[in-house]
Amino acid sequence: MGLALTCFGIFLFLLLFAVPLGHAMAAAGIVVMAVDGINAVGAVQRIFAGINSISLIAVPFFILSGLLMEGGNISKGIVDFSRAFFGHIRGGLGHVCVVSCMIFAAVSGSAMATALAFSNLLSPAMKEDGYETEFIAGLQACGGTLGPIIPPSILMIMYSSYAGISVASLFMAGIIPGVLMGIGLMICCYRYAKKRNIPLRPKIAGKERAKIIGKSIWALLMPAIIIGGTMAGFCSPSEAGMVACLYGLLVGMFIYKGLKIRDLPKLFARAAITSTTVLILMGLANMMGYMLARLNFASTIANFFASFTDSAILVFLIIVVFLLLLGMVMESNAATVIFAPVLYPIANAFGIDPIQFALAVVICECIAQITPPVGALLSATASIQGVSLQSTVKHVMPMLAAQCAVLLLVVFIPTLSTFLPNLLLG
Repeated sequence: MGLALTCFGIFLFLLLFAVPLGHAMAAAGIVVMAVDGINAVGAVQRIFAGINSISLIAVPFFILSGLLMEGGNISKGIVDFSRAFFGHIRGGLGHVCVVSCMIFAAVSGSAMATALAFSNLLSPAMKEDGYETEFIAGLQACGGTLGPIIPPSILMIMYSSYAGISVASLFMAGIIPGVLMGIGLMICCYRYAKKRNIPLRPKIAGKERAKIIGKSIWALLMPAIIIGGTMAGFCSPSEAGMVACLYGLLVGMFIYKGLKIRDLPKLFARAAITSTTVLILMGLANMMGYMLARLNFASTIANFFASFTDSAILVFLIIVVFLLLLGMVMESNAATVIFAPVLYPIANAFGIDPIQFALAVVICECIAQITPPVGALLSATASIQGVSLQSTVKHVMPMLAAQCAVLLLVVFIPTLSTFLPNLLLG
C-alpha cells in the first residue's frame, strides 16, 4: 500500500508542476518499478503491452471517419435531415442540434468532435431565432457528451482493452442511455424555447421532406454501417470503422463533393496525430496501472469498502461520485486509462455487472467534461461562441441534471445497459 500511495504521490506532484500527463504517469510508474526491483526493460515491455490490444485498432479508424464526415460536407446532410423532422417543433433548432449530435456520435466516437461538428452550421440560425449565445455554447457542449456514449466510442474501446470485456457488448450497452440523454436535452430545449417564446419554424411539406431525405440518405448510411454492422455481427468494431472510412471518403468526394484529393493528406495527418496521442497515453499509463495492480491496490480498496459496507449500490454510488469529481479536474481519456484497471476489479468484487459498470464509468467521464472548473467541452464551445465559461453555467445546469438522472438510471437499473447486449450478442 505504501508503494501504491508513493506512485500516486509522484504522479500528482508532477502534475502540479505542469509536467505533461503521459510523462507524469510514466515517471511515477518507472520510479516505483525501480524501487520494487524491476529493471528498465520491464518498463518498455509495459508500454508495449498497453497498446498491444486488437480492440485498439478501431481507434484511428473511428477518428478518421469522424474527420471525413466533417470535411466532406456529410455533416450538412445530417443537419438537413434533422431539420426536416424536428425543425418545426417548439425549440426546433435546439432539437436539430441534439439529434444531429446523436447521429454524428454514431460515427466519430469523440466528445470534442461531436461538440464542434455543427457550430458553424447551426449557430447563426439559432442566434437569429433568439437563442442566447451562452445557451448555444452549453447545448453544443452537452450534445458533445453523447459522442462517447452512443457507439462507436473511443472511451469504450480504451476501457474494454483494460477490463477485457467485449467492445461490441459495450457499444450496444450505450445505445439506450445515449438516446435517453438526447431526449433529456431535447426536453431542456423545449422548456427553454417556451420560456423565451422562441418562434416556431414552418413545417416542411411532405414532398420537400422526401427530397431532403433522398439527399441525406448517403450521410445517414455512414452511422448505419457502423452500428448495424456491429449489431448484426457482420463485422467487428474495427472492421466497421474501416468500412466507414472508405464509405466516408467515397461519399465525401463523389456525392457531397466536399473533399478534394489535396485535402486528404491534412485529414490523414490530423487523424494520425490524434490517434497517436491516445495510444501513447495508454502505453505510458500502463506502467502506472501495472504497478498498482502488482501492488494489489484494487484489492486493498475493495477490502476497505468491505470493512464498512456490503452494499454494491453504495459502493457503486461512491465510485460514481469519485469519478465525477475526478473528471472535473482531469481529462477523460487520462482518467479512464489510470483508474479503469483499479476500479473494475472493485466492481467485480462486489458483484456489479461489468457492462453496467463500464457504461457508468464512461457516462461519468463524459458528464465531467461539461462541469467546471476544467469542463473541456464547455470551455471549447464557449471559446468558439465568444462567451465566458461562467456565463454558460446557468444554461448547462438543467441539461446536466437531465444527464445525471440518466446516469442514476444506469446505476439502479442494470437492464438499461445489459438488455441490448444480451438480446443481440447473447
